Amino acid sequence: MSLIHFIRWQNVIDFIVLSVAFYIALLWAKQTRALRFALLIVGLHAAALLAGHFNLTISGWVMDGASLAVIGLVILLFQAELQHSILRWDTLVHLRFHTPAASKRTHDAVAAAMFAMAHSNIGAVVILKRRDPIVNLVTGGIKIDGEISKGLLEAIFRRDSPIHDGAVIISGDRIAYARVALTAAGRDDVPTDFGTRHRAALGLAQDSDALVLVASEERGQVVLIDKSQVRMMPDEVALRAALHDLTPEQGPSPMSRFRGLLFANMKYRFSAVALAGLIWGISFFGGGAIVKNVSAPLEFVNVAAGLFVSSQNATVVTVQLRGNSWLLDSAMPAITARVDVRKLNAGWHTIRLESNDLRLPPGVAMERVLPAAVSLLLASEDPTQK
Repeated sequence: MSLIHFIRWQNVIDFIVLSVAFYIALLWAKQTRALRFALLIVGLHAAALLAGHFNLTISGWVMDGASLAVIGLVILLFQAELQHSILRWDTLVHLRFHTPAASKRTHDAVAAAMFAMAHSNIGAVVILKRRDPIVNLVTGGIKIDGEISKGLLEAIFRRDSPIHDGAVIISGDRIAYARVALTAAGRDDVPTDFGTRHRAALGLAQDSDALVLVASEERGQVVLIDKSQVRMMPDEVALRAALHDLTPEQGPSPMSRFRGLLFANMKYRFSAVALAGLIWGISFFGGGAIVKNVSAPLEFVNVAAGLFVSSQNATVVTVQLRGNSWLLDSAMPAITARVDVRKLNAGWHTIRLESNDLRLPPGVAMERVLPAAVSLLLASEDPTQK
């Protein structure tokens, strides 16, 4: 019998939950630069499971302790990111599925405001959110939720404004937040005349699909950043055209949103399934060996036509099994002693039970069975032979 016959539905649910947990952890680790720590924790836990398989008790304790220590280190080093992710999880889900589309009027207002501030030597960073969530790439912020206009943007970034520091997030046709700090790491491969504001904007654009506009107070220039592409905008007309091309008014259809959700982050999905398979497989096959007694019902198969089992000395046998504890727990409900009697004629027969009569899963062996042999009487159903 193949191994799949001994896998319960609970095992499948365990694997799915483990895969989803790994996927969420990998996405969070990617955004917070903790990916190496996450992989180290998984590796230590896998090593602890293998140590338990080979009865290396002390090594298993060391590996488990090391994994707990790394988890504590991650919590200590990334406590701000953890708190931020938990508190804004509902926001992330909302923005992921309800991304409004910006209109041409918004593009015009943003373009006019950016060049007006650049010509007045006022520094500004404006983030036009598209589909990807950016809640883990920014911190702080004051909720505005105001209808966008050129005047409102200029008022926010005025030097005497209490909220002029930081960036503004635009979602659809509304200013969502102001005075937002960017947590995305700045890139190093940028022109030497770019300051801290430009570097942080480049980091955020690289980690999401958001468009980032930067007005330079020193040079009076406006830069549009899309992923790794940095475009110097010559004038307001060019900026309006670029925004309109990159953020069309028509939002994505439900089917395109579904496809995007289905195929997003495939690299991390495959990695999560692989890691879950590693841990699940080691847990399934790599646990320590134990000996356990189980009861197995006795069945007689392939009884010849015209015959029936008239009498037998046992209906249940006690089997002593050796194998992985996790696997034994899964296999117990499925074990049945099936005795093939296809070559037997009418009369009394004594049959010695073998391990192949139990059809055990891989990794489980029979130590002994009681009774070691069963007796049965095959009688004829032909009334003339009674």
